[in-house]
Amino acid sequence: MPRPSKGPRLYLRKGRRRPDGVTIPDVYCIRDGTVEIGTGCGPDRREGPGGADEQLALYILQKNASAVEQPTDREVERRRKSDPDQVYVAEVLAEYAAGPATRLSNPAKEASFIATLLPRWEGKVLSDVRRSSTEAYVATRILDPIKSYTKDPANAPRVSDQTARRELECLSTAIGKWHEEHHLRVVPKVVLPSKSESPRDALSRREAARLLWASMGWRWDETATNPRTGAPGRWVRPSTNARTNRMHLRRFILISLYTGSRSGVTAAALWEESPAHPWANVDAGVMYRRARGQRDKRTKRRPVVKFPKRLQAHMERWRRLDEKAGVTAVIHFGGEPVLRVKKSFASCVSDAGLDKGVSPHYLRHTCATWLMERNVDTWDAAGFLGMSPTTLLKHYGHHRPDYQNDVADKFG
Repeated sequence: MPRPSKGPRLYLRKGRRRPDGVTIPDVYCIRDGTVEIGTGCGPDRREGPGGADEQLALYILQKNASAVEQPTDREVERRRKSDPDQVYVAEVLAEYAAGPATRLSNPAKEASFIATLLPRWEGKVLSDVRRSSTEAYVATRILDPIKSYTKDPANAPRVSDQTARRELECLSTAIGKWHEEHHLRVVPKVVLPSKSESPRDALSRREAARLLWASMGWRWDETATNPRTGAPGRWVRPSTNARTNRMHLRRFILISLYTGSRSGVTAAALWEESPAHPWANVDAGVMYRRARGQRDKRTKRRPVVKFPKRLQAHMERWRRLDEKAGVTAVIHFGGEPVLRVKKSFASCVSDAGLDKGVSPHYLRHTCATWLMERNVDTWDAAGFLGMSPTTLLKHYGHHRPDYQNDVADKFG
């Protein structure tokens, strides 16, 4: 068995006499296995500058330095991508846009957030993402006009802090996806503005009736007087075209009120089964809120909902009309699908004399509130609406007739 190597060391070679009579003095040599290197230093020059000890130390340093392999270009790039000081926010957003963002349910919306973020974070690295920088982003973002108001940008409404919050959520997700792939040494935290509390207001049955009346082309005129009762305010019809122009809104309002579906689901529904759209199975009396090819989300679930009897009659009639016209979309205008009703709905709200803050999502709140007022079983109502029983009771439970009755009765 070979003896273990002693490593580099000094060895004092004794002097000797050559055949020609010349005497060679004692000298230190560096021995390293089979390698032997003379230092030219005798016993009197072991220490000090240029001595044998210094030459041995230099030899060891050179040997170890040559043994260290230089990193490859791939290793250098891998280290760079894990260093927040060297990773630009723009490349993080670009990788997110090309990969994970394309697999979301609404990649176009995420792409619009990325397009807004890019110019404001240009030239900045991940280590620049901190509380002060995100607060500065929100402060400047809320000064921007909303892009959809193109007619008069100077007087257009400004971007809300909740829109800026959603954009920063996109940035936070992009950083998280980058960390999953490249393992950042330090993951910056994106500080978000406070989330606003939803009012979750609901329409009364009288207000819902006014909204439907406006969708049939009528407008509430507060300055006029009812000729029969003499009371202030009456319904007027500005034109005969208004009834036809808002036909799609009548469908949207009734379906949303009777099923509690979100506006995006109702507007995208078709009459026939589709791998990419919700669809109404009128024969079975149900609406599939989620297309067969779509995965359900952890939140904002989209279960199958059964049509109430009153809505079922409308659905059968609407389908017969659309089959004759060759229209496949449930909500359409002139035969073309209507995917967004925000502007037309706001006009309808104004004509109904309701508060301008009433949005399409109010119809979902209204459905949940009415179910609680009718004392529907919590589990059944939650399944009907596509929310958890905990969420339903937290936000709408106080509308139940028996809400806290047991506690109140204890007081006598």
